[in-house]
Amino acid sequence: MLLLPFLIIKSIGKMFKSIYERLISKLRFSITFRITSMYTFIIAMMLLLLSVGILGGGLAYVMKSESDDLQRNYLLIASYIKESAEIPQNRIEQLGQLSGTTITIFDDKQNMLYTTEEQPEAVVFINQNKDLINVVERVSENQVFIGNPARPDNILPKEIFNEYGYALVLNDSAGEGSNLKYVQIINRLTQETAYAGIFVFTLIALEILFIIFIIVTGYLASKKLLRPIYAMTDTVRNVTINQLDERIDVRGSQNEFRDLARTFNSMLDRLQYSYEKQNQFVSDASHELRTPISVIQGYANLLDRWGKDDRQVLEEAIAAIKTESEDMKNLIEKLLFLARGDKETQKIERTEFDSKELIDEVVKETKLIDNTHEIISSRNESIVLNADRSMLKEALRILVDNSVKFTPPGGKIELQCYLQNHTVFLTVEDTGTGISKEDLPHIFDRFYRADKSRTKNTGGTGLGMAIAKWIVLKHGGEIKVQSEIHIGTKVIVTLPI
Repeated sequence: MLLLPFLIIKSIGKMFKSIYERLISKLRFSITFRITSMYTFIIAMMLLLLSVGILGGGLAYVMKSESDDLQRNYLLIASYIKESAEIPQNRIEQLGQLSGTTITIFDDKQNMLYTTEEQPEAVVFINQNKDLINVVERVSENQVFIGNPARPDNILPKEIFNEYGYALVLNDSAGEGSNLKYVQIINRLTQETAYAGIFVFTLIALEILFIIFIIVTGYLASKKLLRPIYAMTDTVRNVTINQLDERIDVRGSQNEFRDLARTFNSMLDRLQYSYEKQNQFVSDASHELRTPISVIQGYANLLDRWGKDDRQVLEEAIAAIKTESEDMKNLIEKLLFLARGDKETQKIERTEFDSKELIDEVVKETKLIDNTHEIISSRNESIVLNADRSMLKEALRILVDNSVKFTPPGGKIELQCYLQNHTVFLTVEDTGTGISKEDLPHIFDRFYRADKSRTKNTGGTGLGMAIAKWIVLKHGGEIKVQSEIHIGTKVIVTLPI
């Protein structure tokens, strides 16, 4: 029972938190709204501070001016009192009418002797040191700016104040001895207060109009400024798998939005290129797999019909199926190799080995399987490499196999390995048919064949050069190809030492 109130409070807190989070999630404050609100708030604060400064300065000036007028009137009255024991009522009345003030003369006992007030019963001696007087500001030693406290213990009649409840009071003594008098001058500041009210109202009205103008112009300006973002949003929203050719128009943009639009366009270019390459890759892989599968299926049907009892047909079918399945296995292994490379899951196990031994090994193995070409290693320096030996050998085997396939019998294939400027050069050069300038930029594309008329025995799968390039790049190197038709081809692999 004791925990029940705490559980109720906790449940109510969670409920309000959930409602608040849901409300915030439902409200969608656009960038235009936020920019307009932020700058409107900043400008409004600046206007407010400026208005307060202007208003404060104006009121201080008015107060100082009226205070000086009261002080001058007091000095005149004090001079009148010093000149004569009699109170110059005419002069004081004229002075009060000219200055718009109420002037009252008290004796040394603070009894009223003369006043210009139309209601004498409302005249009281205002002692500046009385706690019951609501002193808004002490202007000088003999002047105070007072307000009507509207309290039951208020000793001042309301007639002293203006309609807003304020008055500026000067109270000081004049004369000496038996001629001592107290002079009290009250300025109700009626006109000044009215003018101040009009001034404040004018300032508020101008500020409201200016803020409305800022909101409208800020909204329109931010909409125009953010128009490229809306165009980007519409463009990206229209991009689909079947429509990747949409691009953002960068014309007219001369700021950061142009860079953002170009970045978006570059991203869309890469997406479109990757998607097209993926489609081409899938199409080519399907095409490459379709042929061996068709061959295997054909020989399986042949065996099913009459090959079971025909020894020659049976052996031919088995040999063809083994060959095609081996080709399929090689193709699938290459595809898996490239797929692992694309996903960055293909491991590279670096070890230190002698490059000379690797080149000699590749030359020796090539000679064992091919005796129709002259395979030599004219320049083979001993260099310690830190690389994946099996992968680097695979890349060299791919390059040498290509040279063997496309070099006529009796031609020469030359391998070189040397160190130059802290860079290892591995070259494979042949005297084969060469590659045309049109095909040269595409030889590293997957499933690309420079000669579409080549047979399967010479054409390969079109994946070897892509694999070789991947291996070289993963080792931080570069691969370049130089070739001329009917003269030969030279592949240059550079690796950092």
